[in-house]
Amino acid sequence: MDERTVTEPSPRGAGVASSPIDGFEDRVERRVRDLRRARARARRRRLVAIAGLAVLLPTVSAAVPSTVTGAAARRAPADCTTLYTVVRNDSWFSIAQKSLVSMNALMQANNANASSPLHPGMQVCLPSGAAVTTTTAAPGGATTTTAPGALPVQLAAFPTQGPCWFIDTWMAPRGGGRLHEGVDIMAKAGQYVYAVSDGRLSRQAVDRPGSRSGNAWWLTADDGTYYFYAHLSAFAPGLEVGSRVAAGQVIGYIGRTGNASGPHLHFEVHPRGGAPVNPTPIVRAVDGCRNSTPPPQPSGSLPPTPSTLAPAGPGTGTTTPPATTPPATTAPPATAPTQTAPPAPPVTAPSGVPATPTAWQFVSPRTAFDSAVNGRALEAGTTQTVRVSGLSGVPSGTGGVMLRLTASGAASGGWLTAHPCGSAPPAVSTLSFRASSPAVGTAIVRVAGGNVCLTSSARVQVRAEVLAAQAASGVGLQPITATRVLDTRVTGRLAPGSQVSLSNATLGVPSGAQAMSMTVTFVNPEAAGTLSIGFCGQGPWRAPIGADPVSSFAMAMRVNPNGWCLSSSVATDVIIDVTGAWVGSTRVATVDPVRVFDSRDVLGPSGLTNAGAPVAIAGVGGVPAGATTAVVAITLVSGGSGTSVFAYPCEEGPRSGAVVASVSQRVHSAVVPVRLSGGRMCVSSILPADVIVDVLAAG
Repeated sequence: MDERTVTEPSPRGAGVASSPIDGFEDRVERRVRDLRRARARARRRRLVAIAGLAVLLPTVSAAVPSTVTGAAARRAPADCTTLYTVVRNDSWFSIAQKSLVSMNALMQANNANASSPLHPGMQVCLPSGAAVTTTTAAPGGATTTTAPGALPVQLAAFPTQGPCWFIDTWMAPRGGGRLHEGVDIMAKAGQYVYAVSDGRLSRQAVDRPGSRSGNAWWLTADDGTYYFYAHLSAFAPGLEVGSRVAAGQVIGYIGRTGNASGPHLHFEVHPRGGAPVNPTPIVRAVDGCRNSTPPPQPSGSLPPTPSTLAPAGPGTGTTTPPATTPPATTAPPATAPTQTAPPAPPVTAPSGVPATPTAWQFVSPRTAFDSAVNGRALEAGTTQTVRVSGLSGVPSGTGGVMLRLTASGAASGGWLTAHPCGSAPPAVSTLSFRASSPAVGTAIVRVAGGNVCLTSSARVQVRAEVLAAQAASGVGLQPITATRVLDTRVTGRLAPGSQVSLSNATLGVPSGAQAMSMTVTFVNPEAAGTLSIGFCGQGPWRAPIGADPVSSFAMAMRVNPNGWCLSSSVATDVIIDVTGAWVGSTRVATVDPVRVFDSRDVLGPSGLTNAGAPVAIAGVGGVPAGATTAVVAITLVSGGSGTSVFAYPCEEGPRSGAVVASVSQRVHSAVVPVRLSGGRMCVSSILPADVIVDVLAAG
């Protein structure tokens, strides 16, 4: 924002003779005053930079008298038609926010800048498009507004296809001294962008080097209000400047062209062709982020999606990290990551097979496939059909199974996907693994024709065991916001061969539960080893312990009256976080896997942080629109340092338990149950990282 230079008269009276020394002193005094003003402006800029939107001086102090008379009481231009009466604690920024106008427009309307003083009782001019509710007579027949009013514009359609999300960043500082005059709606590249009203495409910008907006449309309604859409990946075919469009018509696709760190739509609202107003409440009034179904089109059919889309990128939330988490224990290496993350999602979410929630029956683990026994590893890019129907305890004709997957002997890092047979493998991840290092995890997958399929991105040995199956009778799922039940950093490090027992009371096992879901995290093991875990007094199941300072896996395990006992072949700290109980009548069913969140697509370069991000799930793919529970695969792509990720209902915030943890430059996956709030969940990370969420089951 431009600062105006104010020249003050000499403090010496007119007509008083002055000596050369006096003139020198005058110049020194003026120079001192100029330096003081410059320093004051610099301090104000620093305050604005530090506080973001919260500080834009001057603010009307409580110490200032509540009324001002004479010329100072009115600074607004004489031809102003809408006046605002300043109240205590007002600032130029707060007035702009109240009135839903931009700071630049407010400054211009009053021939002012951010340093211009404000006093209670002063009247300032509001530009065209300002919100007006409470009005009183003002000099010259003008009106005075004292509160923000009804929305100056009402949209007939939401600007983008869901899933998406947005927050209020109106007037947030931008590079080059600019302020943000729109709302950024975060969505995946390639999703549809809609006309928000009937009107005419009045102007178009095409992406070029140095462009801020990239591919952009200006849509002008019949009343002169225009809407600005920026960063599109492409324009809908058949449209050009002058084309008439209807509300809800597809006019382009989400992208990241121009000055954009990731795919999103920058959207502005200019009532009656005037200055921009804060579009956040206008967009929120017709929030369509949960709606992934495009509206009917004037042509009767949807335009094709572009074949080439922009890659990856911002996000926020409202939660804070818990006090206790597995810390990162190593400095970030200077080399690039040793493995890659799962691929970016397809440009449109699959319709999926509608979920029909059913009960689940847990069985003694049954091996359905073991590549070591079969004599050959699962090759990269190949799909292995696994027969599950007919296994002991698995009902004939079951619609879905829960698998325990073990990957070992990989030549390179990669990921394994468990998916329904009969279609191309979806772009989702069930289990990530490293070269020559075993990995274990769970998966829930729909059964088709008695089979499930496994596809790997790299050559690897795979064992798949059935833990549970959908059945006519059994239990439902009760997600638990991850709760810590064991942390040997507090109780004492696990020594080689020593044993720890966890009673059902410690685990929080509800009456009638068949199994519990949990995340197991290893911290600072002395070497690679094996964790033995099972019913106390019975033969255990053995899981690999990696040599990384921090690693984790998720599992589901049956319960019995004796509780669980665990031991380790190496000294290590072990953390167990319970994430769900398989009990009750809340049914879930497998769905065709669908990716609902990828921070590489919707967040900036820093990725997910402890600020958190909401993830829309209900109504996406085959997930029922009224779903309250989901089973998700969460993949953590850790950056320069180790971190932990939390999943939780958005209104609760994270608790002490993590759902997945990883050391620097590693990828870990976990399949965990989550409770949905308003059809969505939230995820956050202690340190910046990329996080991917895929839905496997819901109900």
